[in-house]
Amino acid sequence: MLSLISKDWLLHFKEQIKNAQKIRIISPFITNVMVTHLIDNYCDAEVEVITRYNLNDFRSRASSISALKRLVMKGFKVRGIKGLHSKLYAFDNRCAIISSANFTGGGFFNNYELGIKTFDQKIVNQAIIYFEGLFNVNIENLNLETIEIWEDKIKKEKPIYKPTEDLPDYGTSPFRKQNINQKYFIKFFGRSDSRANKEFTTQDMVEGSHCHFAVTFSGRKGRPRKYNDGDIIYLATMLSNREYAIFGKATAIKHNDLRDMASEEDISHVKWKEHYGVYIRIKDPVFIDGKMGDCPMMSNLIDDLKYEAFFRTNMRYIVGGKKTNPWDSLRQQADVQLSELGAQWLDNKFLETINTKGSIKKEFIDGLYKSQIF
Repeated sequence: MLSLISKDWLLHFKEQIKNAQKIRIISPFITNVMVTHLIDNYCDAEVEVITRYNLNDFRSRASSISALKRLVMKGFKVRGIKGLHSKLYAFDNRCAIISSANFTGGGFFNNYELGIKTFDQKIVNQAIIYFEGLFNVNIENLNLETIEIWEDKIKKEKPIYKPTEDLPDYGTSPFRKQNINQKYFIKFFGRSDSRANKEFTTQDMVEGSHCHFAVTFSGRKGRPRKYNDGDIIYLATMLSNREYAIFGKATAIKHNDLRDMASEEDISHVKWKEHYGVYIRIKDPVFIDGKMGDCPMMSNLIDDLKYEAFFRTNMRYIVGGKKTNPWDSLRQQADVQLSELGAQWLDNKFLETINTKGSIKKEFIDGLYKSQIF
């Protein structure tokens, strides 16, 4: 049996590792988010990993030396090969995934990857022979002492120069265009004592929250200065069991102190804006047309990307800080800033859902009350 894989890489990986006695991985680049998924799901299997030891990869963060350290600390066998480019995931002698996807968040969640999964015994055996041939090129397993030497060397070197603006890639992307000047947020709606259920429609949510022209804040923590023109805002509502359904997406307009407050007319239409009357106005809103249960869920974002989902938790992890639990970033907050990886993940999931469920029609949105700008 042979099947083609172009998405849901983590699902395919988890399906195979849950009962595996031996896991073999070849990947030039490895990052922490995938090591976490491996450790959380591997069921005490024997694990062997082939990767690269190019310190430039670690210095540029294309690969993670702390991820390799975690593999070694778990007792996994890690070996390095120069010039490595192949990617292979083999499970016992029964299944192999031969793929373009590195064992990284980008490879598993965001890049445009393609591979095959096979249970054909002849192909699986050939894949294992290929693995063993590379694994035995370097008979020394990586150890913590070597990693510490590398870490010291990397710290003493200057970071690899990165231009403030990347040179263009003229290919056509199936995903969103990257913009290093944009920030990406999830804005929360609702209160802990009035959570929606998964049968609640997105149309009812938009009509009740008036989020088709602005997102709102209480103002107790000051004005929302962190939003700039062109930033992307995803809109989410609280559900039961600490869940959030992400039902909309829009482009931010920078807050203006004189313009962006709820007017008396706004409050007459929406009484709760007496208490949540500070606006970030938005443009080009898109809302999933369906029920909350149809929308991308916060738990899936966090389960897939862990601390790498959000900007602050990711930065804290990079500098060795504490408070990297992504769920803690959501407590009593009006919003959360996504990491670049988190934004890519969510944009892909949001687009998939729009393609499946459709978007709320413009005629419906145009029929709702909209604040006038004077």
